[in-house]
Amino acid sequence: MSRGTEVRVGVTVIVALAVLIGGIMSLSNLGRTSLMRVWHVRFPQTGGLGAGDEVQVNGIRMGAVKSMTLYGDGVTVDLALAREVQLTQDSRVAIRNVGLMGEKVIAVDLRPTGPAYSTRDTIQGEFEQGMPEVIASLGVAVVGIKSLATQLDSLSNTLGRGGFAVTVSNFRRTSEELRLAVEENRASLRSAVQNFSATAQTTRELTAGREAELKKTLDHFASAAENLDRLSTRLDSLRTSLQSVATKLDRGQGALGRLVNDEKFYADLSSSVKSLRTLIDEIRANPQKFFKFSVF
Repeated sequence: MSRGTEVRVGVTVIVALAVLIGGIMSLSNLGRTSLMRVWHVRFPQTGGLGAGDEVQVNGIRMGAVKSMTLYGDGVTVDLALAREVQLTQDSRVAIRNVGLMGEKVIAVDLRPTGPAYSTRDTIQGEFEQGMPEVIASLGVAVVGIKSLATQLDSLSNTLGRGGFAVTVSNFRRTSEELRLAVEENRASLRSAVQNFSATAQTTRELTAGREAELKKTLDHFASAAENLDRLSTRLDSLRTSLQSVATKLDRGQGALGRLVNDEKFYADLSSSVKSLRTLIDEIRANPQKFFKFSVF
């Protein structure tokens, strides 16, 4: 047998074995799939999860990831789980890291309590950060630390060019000026403190033993305030009454209103007064005309 024939026979055997193994695995997966139920779980992200990754229920492998579909701003993952697993609303489904290299599994913390889900429901899952996500976060933090270090270096250079020395010199000068100001005005400050103390002492002496009088004075002030409040109410009532009278006078209501607004009445009254004045003048001029006196 030639060497070429041997190679072809070997390749044929290898391909046949591969087909046989693939068929057996397919039949095995088909058998397992027929004994499983598919659940739909929504995750915000998957972090490198792939189809065929295992699903652990309380730490025991009881299924696998069947498929993943991008949906809106999240990912819908179909899980094939053993039929005896019944997910409830108290259960928790999360993508979890199980190794240092970032291997992902779907972990189901199964709880028998709570209403049961159906396979038509979409369950809300959680994504737990693992080592790769932590390292990525550290990378962002390193960038921030680098930026802070750059700013500190710039500040150090600024201070090194004399800025820090100038600041210290200004602070020393201000402190010295403040000390001199305090020394120069120490007598005045002491006098002010003594005057304040004397004033407080005088106030204490004036109020000591006169609490009753002070209370009585405050009561009088309160009574006066109440009286002023009542007076204000009465003045407001009087203003309302005067306004009502003025309104009636302006509208010609009542005798006084008619007198004020009726011009004919005013003219007649003026004429009567004038006639009365004329009669009084005639009586004064010639009283015999109106009065007769007889002795006998």
